[in-house]
Amino acid sequence: MAVCYLGLGSNLGNRRKFIRLALERVGALEKTKVIKVSQLYETEPQGFIAASPGFINAAAKISTPLSALKLLKELKAIESELGRKKFKGLRSRPIDLDILFYGNKRISLPYLKVPHPRVTERDFVLRPLKDIAGPLIKSLSAKMKVISKISSMREFIRAQKIKGRTIGFVPTMGALHQGHLSLIRQAKKDNDRCVVSIFVNPIQFGPKEDYKKYPRDLERDSILARSAGCDCVFFPDAGEMYPENYLTYVFVEKITDCLCARLRPGHFKGVTTVVSKLFNIIGPDIAYFGQKDYQQALVIKKMAEDLNMPLKIKVMPTIRESDGLAMSSRNAYLSAQERLDAAVLHQALQKAKEMIFQGERNSRKIIREMRKMILKKKSAKIDYALVADARTLVPVNVIRGKTLIALAARIGKTRLIDNMVVC
Repeated sequence: MAVCYLGLGSNLGNRRKFIRLALERVGALEKTKVIKVSQLYETEPQGFIAASPGFINAAAKISTPLSALKLLKELKAIESELGRKKFKGLRSRPIDLDILFYGNKRISLPYLKVPHPRVTERDFVLRPLKDIAGPLIKSLSAKMKVISKISSMREFIRAQKIKGRTIGFVPTMGALHQGHLSLIRQAKKDNDRCVVSIFVNPIQFGPKEDYKKYPRDLERDSILARSAGCDCVFFPDAGEMYPENYLTYVFVEKITDCLCARLRPGHFKGVTTVVSKLFNIIGPDIAYFGQKDYQQALVIKKMAEDLNMPLKIKVMPTIRESDGLAMSSRNAYLSAQERLDAAVLHQALQKAKEMIFQGERNSRKIIREMRKMILKKKSAKIDYALVADARTLVPVNVIRGKTLIALAARIGKTRLIDNMVVC
């Protein structure tokens, strides 16, 4: 008998019913027993068209005498029986059944790969699987170091540099998503070792912002980081980073007077302070940031340049959902309708880009069109929409050269930012 883990998903019709029916049919297979089933989780479709409904996902632990190939054949038959059609590409479906793990076997065939590819990078698989396979999930990140003390982090880095190894660094506040994972994969590709920091930095949050409710799940984030190639997670607490009587801060002027800084006073002072501390602790050769946080990346590049920090800053393209929404930890706060509305941010940027490529150089006309598009959504409230010099962030009336189109808006209660650079 083999112990297996299955992933189940449905985003068409009576989703809960289809999950239940699929489990009943799995349990009815020859001498097969459903041992444990996870909770049901609502998740966003990934890679589907924007109008696709959300999924309900679950995981199940089973025992079966069936071979992996026979089990796969039976699962495909159950999918067909419950109404799943064969289509090219990603389409909504009444049921989706996958073999995540089949005992300790590793299988690599064109039509079956076990363990399931990138199983620990997909939150819709990882969350239900954690309910029923905690030890298995933990073992997937066992080879990665998790360090919480500055002294221990420095010892780890010292040992790597003695051996001549290069260090790539990805600073995060956790709640990792595919945007973060793309940075981690790039850092691992470019360097011998990849370090990821997970620290929810209190001094970059304003008094009315979401510091306390910001999502924190070290186990989940560690598994995701490891699956993307991370070698070490640095996970200090606030007391470690800002001990009693802490008095020193780092601040970059001028380019922190605009955009997000106007609505979030003190934010960039907190960002540059914590990033400078992390650079000092970890001493990376290259640090990685996403273009979604364009102003942040520009501020950090300027800080590193002015303070003669011996590292390279690499800014990577924004990773987006299938409808263009920039991936962000805050997307999780959106309701189903707000999530659909949020796609208008990217649509507005695309419209601005299209106008520029068609010859429009009057920034006011472009901003007016962006605002009109966004405000058609009842849940949207604009913080700012502007066109600026991409190097200085100074707003421009007439577009010339490399230009930043940037916006920030609240969709419901969730503040989202996005941007696009046009040359």
